[in-house]
This record gives sequence, C-alpha cells and structure tokens, in this order.
Amino acid sequence: MMHSVRLKYIRPDASQLERGIEYRFVVENTPPSPGVILVRPGTTRWRYEPHPNRSVYSLLNLLRKPDFVLLDAEGQEVLRISRVTRFPARFKMIERGKCVGEIVRRSVLRNKYTIEFDGGPGWLFRMPLYTVHFPGVSSAGTRVWVVVGPSKRHWNVLVEHEADSVYLLCALAFIHREWWCYS
Repeated sequence: MMHSVRLKYIRPDASQLERGIEYRFVVENTPPSPGVILVRPGTTRWRYEPHPNRSVYSLLNLLRKPDFVLLDAEGQEVLRISRVTRFPARFKMIERGKCVGEIVRRSVLRNKYTIEFDGGPGWLFRMPLYTVHFPGVSSAGTRVWVVVGPSKRHWNVLVEHEADSVYLLCALAFIHREWWCYS
C-alpha cells in the first residue's frame, strides 16, 4: 500500500534536473483562490478555479464544497475534482463524465495524500511540516519534487519525464490549492 511508505525528500540529481519538466503553480491571493500552471515564466498551460466560483470562506462550503475545475487555454474544462466523502477526505477526478482517478487525504494535518489513477501508478505525496521541500513518489518509482517560493502561493514543481501527465499535475494543483486555502 502506498500510504504506509515513509517518504523522504531526496534532492534531484543532475540527470533528473536535466530530463525533468519544470512547472510553476500559482494560486491567486483572492477569496475564491483560482490559479494557474505555468510551463515557462509567463506561459500559462492550464488554469483552475472553484465551481461554483465562491470564496473559500463561504458558509455554503459546509454544505457542498465547490468542485476544482482545470481549464485549458481556451477556457474548456479538462478535468474536474469533486469531493466524495468528508471523513476521510476523498475526492474523485472526472474527465468528460468518467472517473479517472482518486485523491485521498491521509492525515488530519492535511500534509499527506495518495493519488490513484485508473490504469496508472499510484502516488504518495507528502508535505512535511516546517519545510519548503515536498516529495512525491509513484508505485513505479518515478518522482516529483516541489519547492515552495517565493511565497506559499507559489510551488516550483519538477516532474520526471516519464511521470508527466495532466492527471498528476491537476492532482498536485488541487493539493496546492487545498494547502494554501485551508492550512
């Protein structure tokens, strides 16, 4: 089981840095907290927002948490993440009406998640307390590295080429937004 593995941040080596794909996640500092995934500084690959678009502080969120929607450059929906259960916090990833994966929060501290994709490897992603380096590892052994900065709203993400997928990036953007909005 992926969630029983102890995960430690191991800095990427020179070949991983060279072959890896860099992304930058930025959450806006507004109550609804939409965001973008950049492939190069200033080049938006995807953007994301809550649907319905309301503040993270809205009391309506107690009744039903807004979906997390990933949009392409033309504003078309690519993926949607919806809450399935509150305890434990479990979310499903939906593409064109079909469930393609699941995200489960494994810690009450909101710092450990498992990500499972249909037909793909499972992932364990952990955000240790009091650090700015976050590791992720798949059941296939591929890795993702996150470094926070220059503020908590920004994540600098390096993904091994073999692991580069819109599903993984969407899941990480969702986790980043959850961490920013609810931590």
